[in-house]
Amino acid sequence: MRLAPPLAVALALVLAACGGSDGGDDPSEAGGNAEPVVDGTFTTAVAADPGNLHPHLTVLAATRAIDNYLYDKLVYFTTDGDELPWLAESWEATSTTVTYTIRDGVTCSDGTPLTASVVAANFAFVVDEANVSPVRGVLIPAEITATADDAARTVTLTVPAPDPFLLQSTGDLFIACQAGLDDPALLEEDGIGTGMFELTEVARDDHYTFQRRDDYAWGPDGAAAADPGTPMTVNVRVIANEATAANLLLSGELDAASIVGPDRQRLEQSYQQETLRAIVGQLFFNQAAGQPGADDEVRAALAQALDFEQLMSVITGGYGERSQSLAIIDPVACRYDAVDGNLPQADAEAAAAALDAAGWTAGSDGVRSKDGARLELELIYNSTRGDTTAAAAELIASTWTDLGVATTTRGMPPTEYNEVVFGTGAWGAALLPVNVRLPSQLVPFLSGPAPADGGVNLASIDNPDYVAAVAEAMALPGQEGCDTWMEAEQALFAQNDVLLFADETIPIFLDGVTVSLGGDGAIPATIRLTAS
Repeated sequence: MRLAPPLAVALALVLAACGGSDGGDDPSEAGGNAEPVVDGTFTTAVAADPGNLHPHLTVLAATRAIDNYLYDKLVYFTTDGDELPWLAESWEATSTTVTYTIRDGVTCSDGTPLTASVVAANFAFVVDEANVSPVRGVLIPAEITATADDAARTVTLTVPAPDPFLLQSTGDLFIACQAGLDDPALLEEDGIGTGMFELTEVARDDHYTFQRRDDYAWGPDGAAAADPGTPMTVNVRVIANEATAANLLLSGELDAASIVGPDRQRLEQSYQQETLRAIVGQLFFNQAAGQPGADDEVRAALAQALDFEQLMSVITGGYGERSQSLAIIDPVACRYDAVDGNLPQADAEAAAAALDAAGWTAGSDGVRSKDGARLELELIYNSTRGDTTAAAAELIASTWTDLGVATTTRGMPPTEYNEVVFGTGAWGAALLPVNVRLPSQLVPFLSGPAPADGGVNLASIDNPDYVAAVAEAMALPGQEGCDTWMEAEQALFAQNDVLLFADETIPIFLDGVTVSLGGDGAIPATIRLTAS
């Protein structure tokens, strides 16, 4: 069973989340009125080494941050909801087909031209099961037929079933060049793409250095290497410790850094910010047979016992906001509030009474049982998400233990988390933030076959109302289906299949830099340096 790649998406995309921009979405505005720096160096950081750099064989946030410099996309989806030309100068889309006209004159870093056939080959690579791409079936549809007309510069993508967000998903794919598709090993340590920058130096676990391609003139909405303030060199340093990154920003050794923890307080009054938003407080119950979460009444009582306002404060370190929907990574396709009114108010006494009424009675040790089965579960969480997530897990466990549910916690790194959720199934509840742009991307995680049956329905959820609403929404093009997607999410919340309670706001602090944002964070082709 091919289980690992989809969960990698779930665990990784939260770290690649992008939200509202304070600097605007129009790349032509980058640089503002400040004096541009000519042929300068832009230095920033990633929190972990990216590993394999192949853009179609990973969804790790750190890797996509590096690939962002090497590869372009077909369409620029702004955080304001606009769709602007990039590698594609125009397109025509329906729910089952999209035809892109590729911009003339685009070249790859190896000097070869980008043709329609090369673009089509990217989609063929992703959907070929032999390549085991984690992008397939999650970020883009699992089945796509791609045809190309090089003379007309058109690529036509066709899917067998309606997909309301076909343009959004396919237009956001990194496009690699033919040499790398023919020999994927070439892309593991380097990049062959159409991006504004070439990778010139790699020091694993230390830094990645890029040089500008001076002929680059096909950036999002016309961004070009010749634009004033475009850096000549980019240096991305691998810095795991946020305090270190904050110190380097303050000392002028970094031009940009994302700081989530308490060190952000040292920076907020001194630096321009671009604000990112991502789900951090998302709780699932394992509903597989024999698990406490399979009991509707138990899920309802466990949810009612929790104080979600308090949990939001704890898990975000006081910098959070109440969640509104399951797909929030900008540029989002649908904006609505499906959570409002669908989280229970904290009432420990009512939760205890509900368990009593359902036949779960407390024993001499305080643990509830029913028909000889003790009410106990293990709450797992991603240990790499820091002290606030661990504190939230302990608060949840303490609340449930007071309710008479024997609860233990276990933090684990993403690789182990992946094996437990999609492999052993030995978990009772999970703090697992899943962050995506499109509500359709969540469907495999929230319905269909469970991991034991070869699927990726991570909590074994069986919600007919959700499935019915999804079927209706999938038949509606684009934003016409947003109200129905909201109904689908509300069906999940009504049954306590997902408890969604906290988003974190993530600032990117900038020193003498302007940039526009896209689906994978800062768009390198729009980075402009200005004199301090």
